[in-house]
Amino acid sequence: MSDQTISRRVRPIKHYAPVAARLLAIAAAACAVTSLANAQSNEQEPVQEPGAIQAIQAKKPDPENGRAVARALCTNCHMIGDQPNSAVNADVPSFVAIANIHDQSAERISNWLLNAHGPMPNVHLTRKELGDVAAYIMSLRQPKP
Repeated sequence: MSDQTISRRVRPIKHYAPVAARLLAIAAAACAVTSLANAQSNEQEPVQEPGAIQAIQAKKPDPENGRAVARALCTNCHMIGDQPNSAVNADVPSFVAIANIHDQSAERISNWLLNAHGPMPNVHLTRKELGDVAAYIMSLRQPKP
C-alpha cells in the first residue's frame, strides 16, 4: 500500500474530537437528569447511611439460626423442642421449660450463657449466635392460660 492509501483510511485524531465532545456532553446531561430524578423521588424517604439496613438486619436475632446452633451444640443434654439425639438427663431443663421461667427474657438467657455453669460445658458462641439461640428459646415460650 502507498502512503496516500493509508492516509485516506486513517483519519487524524482531530477529526474525532468534535464527535467525542458531543458524546461526552450527552453522557453528562443524561447523568444530570438521572441524578435529579433520583433526588426528587427520594425526597420522601428518610436518609440512611450506607449499610444501615444491613446493620439493623444483622442485629436482629434469627430464631431459625438459633435452632440450628442449638441442634448442633445442645441436644446432647437438653430437649430443645425436637427429638433429642440421645437420652437426656431428667435434671437438665428443656428449652421449653427454660423459656417458661417467670420473667424470662432473651437478654437473661444470653447473659446466663456468657458465664460457665456447673456441669454445663462452656460453649463459645458469637454475640450473633447468643442472640439467635436466646431468640429461639424464647420462641418456645407457651402463652399463659
